[in-house]
Amino acid sequence: MLPRLLRLHPKTQSRLVRLGKEAERDGIYRVAKRLQAVVLNSEGRTSGELAQILKAPRSRVSEWLSLYEAYGVEGLLEGCRSGRPPLLTAEQRTQLEDILDSGPVAYGLDTGLWTSPMLAWIIEEEFGVAYHPGHVRKLLHGLGFSVQRPRRVLARADVGAQDRWHRRTYPNLKKKARNEGCALIFTDEASFRQDSTLHATWSRVGHPPEVPVTGERKSVKILGAIELWGARFHYRQDTVFNAATYLVFLKQLARHYRRQGAILIQDNASYHKDAGVWRWFASNRHWLDVHQLPPYSPEFNPTERLWQHTRKTGTHNRYFATETELVGTLSRVFAEMQSNPELIRSYLLPFC
Repeated sequence: MLPRLLRLHPKTQSRLVRLGKEAERDGIYRVAKRLQAVVLNSEGRTSGELAQILKAPRSRVSEWLSLYEAYGVEGLLEGCRSGRPPLLTAEQRTQLEDILDSGPVAYGLDTGLWTSPMLAWIIEEEFGVAYHPGHVRKLLHGLGFSVQRPRRVLARADVGAQDRWHRRTYPNLKKKARNEGCALIFTDEASFRQDSTLHATWSRVGHPPEVPVTGERKSVKILGAIELWGARFHYRQDTVFNAATYLVFLKQLARHYRRQGAILIQDNASYHKDAGVWRWFASNRHWLDVHQLPPYSPEFNPTERLWQHTRKTGTHNRYFATETELVGTLSRVFAEMQSNPELIRSYLLPFC
């Protein structure tokens, strides 16, 4: 079996030598011995040789080297004395949290990703404390951070309008709907491609699933609406999205909600603001109250989540040889949503 030999950058080796001397000068001889073991090992000394030089059990020497590999210098400090305080003070940890929350670009880096080695460098630059990248991950978990996939946010969104909607407009609309006993309805549209959309799934290692493609861009267009309190889903298939097809769908909704009354919330698609559409709204204002979502804010529309559910349970990773096959799958998913509202209620809870 090959002996364990650490490889150190010359600057790292020089820093370890300096830290060893400082530890010895401060009377922390056990830490000095561990640092010396790492430096000598990087120069080619085996664990057996180090055990003789440092007069320590070979198993203990191997443990020191493993700790350094896993946690860097801090691994060698662990156990030096009980109750050792954290390397970063509470104030420094708060400053590090602010740096992380602001992001790499705000810190002045030309990247959008935080990495453990990068953060180890920042901690040493900002606070003069050396962390091994392996222990940076533990530190970040302790501060309440985790590795997450970013969520896309439309750059053209009006943050002020979104804030007003979230804090005032939408809570007031919900209150009005409850007080008046009327339905609260969101509308939206989605296109489902005949050519498959791909999504991660389980498969044998080295053998990713293969989904046939035709290169054709044919799609099925669906106008949809969700009534929030009852989780009632309505939809209509059409060939195009425009004012005329939207009016047909609105009249379909009117047959269900004219007697109860409704508050309808829609996005800012151009045909939603068509003069003919708004004339229809005006002629039906005795039972229908219409409001616009803030521009470029699809995350405020629960219908978007139902489209995601449809793709996840129906169309992802599927090849549809004909449009009829695609329509059949969509009809099956929509029928399940309509007959069993509990399937989709969890998507709606954040909006209730």
